[in-house]
Amino acid sequence: MLAFLLVAAPALASSWPAGSTINPGLSADITKEGFDAVAELIPALLPPEIPIDTTGDSYAGVLDQCWLGGYAYEISNAKVEIEVNSASITPGEGVLDVNAELLVALNDASDPFGLYTMVECLEDTCYGYVNPFPVNVSTSMMLAIVDNGDGTRSLDATMGEIVVDYELDGANDIYLGECTIGDIEEVLNYVGISLYDLILSMVGGTLESTIADMGPELEAQIEEAFAAATIEQDIELGDATVHVLLQPSNVEITPAAARITMEGAFSGDAATCIESVDPGGSLRTDSELPDPDELPSGISSDYHLGLMVADDFANAALYSFWRSGLLCYTLDENGPVPLDTSMLNLLTDDAFAPLFGEPGPVTIVTRPLKSPEVNYTGEHDLGLKVEDLELDFYAELDGRQARMITLSLDADAGADLAFDDSTGNLEVAVDLSAENITPSVSYNEIEPAANDAVLEKFAGLFGTIIDSVAGDLLSSLAFALPNFSGIGLQSIDVAANGDASDWLGVYTWLGPVSYGDASSCGGCGGEDTGGSSGDCGGGCSGGTSCAVGPFAPWQVAMLAVLVARRRRG
Repeated sequence: MLAFLLVAAPALASSWPAGSTINPGLSADITKEGFDAVAELIPALLPPEIPIDTTGDSYAGVLDQCWLGGYAYEISNAKVEIEVNSASITPGEGVLDVNAELLVALNDASDPFGLYTMVECLEDTCYGYVNPFPVNVSTSMMLAIVDNGDGTRSLDATMGEIVVDYELDGANDIYLGECTIGDIEEVLNYVGISLYDLILSMVGGTLESTIADMGPELEAQIEEAFAAATIEQDIELGDATVHVLLQPSNVEITPAAARITMEGAFSGDAATCIESVDPGGSLRTDSELPDPDELPSGISSDYHLGLMVADDFANAALYSFWRSGLLCYTLDENGPVPLDTSMLNLLTDDAFAPLFGEPGPVTIVTRPLKSPEVNYTGEHDLGLKVEDLELDFYAELDGRQARMITLSLDADAGADLAFDDSTGNLEVAVDLSAENITPSVSYNEIEPAANDAVLEKFAGLFGTIIDSVAGDLLSSLAFALPNFSGIGLQSIDVAANGDASDWLGVYTWLGPVSYGDASSCGGCGGEDTGGSSGDCGGGCSGGTSCAVGPFAPWQVAMLAVLVARRRRG
């Protein structure tokens, strides 16, 4: 027994059992430069202009006469105007420091507010404005992982106290004209009222209440953005169904970057076609997550947002869909490619022709003996290795369905990401051609002499099948990205990372863009406008889906598999 355990231990340690939680499976790093880009969204949180309701007060005086202490005043057409000079979000030790420098004014010379006054029966109306003055706003933000109480976790943002710092001087900052304001101010001072103080408090109160509302709004926007990172749902691909749970597991903020790590688990029942070959788990490498500043060669250190995907995570996803029968399918005469014995004759260079009279139906059944695995070190951004994918060819022979020949396929496929910064389209170019496939004949008892011909003819046959089954999919793998208040993805680089090159690093740069305004067509959730960059910048048009929500990283690992998938007939 001890000898068995010693032999079995390495094998057990090298796999993740089905349904295991991979942690960390993903990580997202927002660098200091990334926060600088994100800070450009802050102006969108503040309205450029805030109207103020007409306000005033009055006192009738002694014996309801307007004299002997009577007064009235009213301020109308007032509005606070806000301009954001600069804004910053700076990562610190465990917190994000948020600062904004504003320039604030109350109306201007071309559109002044109105000030009506009456003091002891003397009425006057003047007009004015408050010259622009600097305002500094500062606060802090903490990020934490919270338990939702339903088995999932999400990211919670907590704003600290918002400090609004400014200085205003009534005599120097407020302009009032076309009235005897000096006399009115002096009389009102006698009853304990200052028009200057009223105006300043109006400006300050409106400004402070508006900025105070930023805290909950900013919290809500951040939490809404990261809420999409918590995913728990059943994903159906053809006949395969996998339950996916993806959620944040840790958040760490340092002066260099903010890192959010994610864990994921994939579970589902084993399909009948897999039960006999299921190893019980996916490949396990247990590699350490690289630090945010550990970059592959050729990746600039000024990146804004870096996403890293563990090969263990991607392989667990591939294994779960494979285990659920994703690659088990049947092609027959009812499919998009008419399959009959003429195709079988073509494959074998007519070696089987004497066995058939009139052309009869042929059925191809796949038997995927091994789960696909990712490869981050090949010629593609995302490599995919498929081994022992067997294709059984059946035809009617002597009144029964007989297996005529079996091809065993090994594939080194892959996909590359290409981003078009003029349209906002993220395109996935899948390389799945006959040149990527290495066939061998694993069964041919009837005409084994035809094996060489089979290998020679395979490339042409494979091209016909793949073009008919997955041609549309191969030509339409594009995802339109939106911008948010003019900020969006500008460029993207992909490279393997980690000591063993088993983390896929996707590094992005953010900034002002002209494509895909997420607000102009309901977050690209509205109708396809079919227009130009002014109406979602091709994001909701151009024949691609408008993927406003996050594109799950594990989906990239599935793309090359999907092109070979067809639902059972």
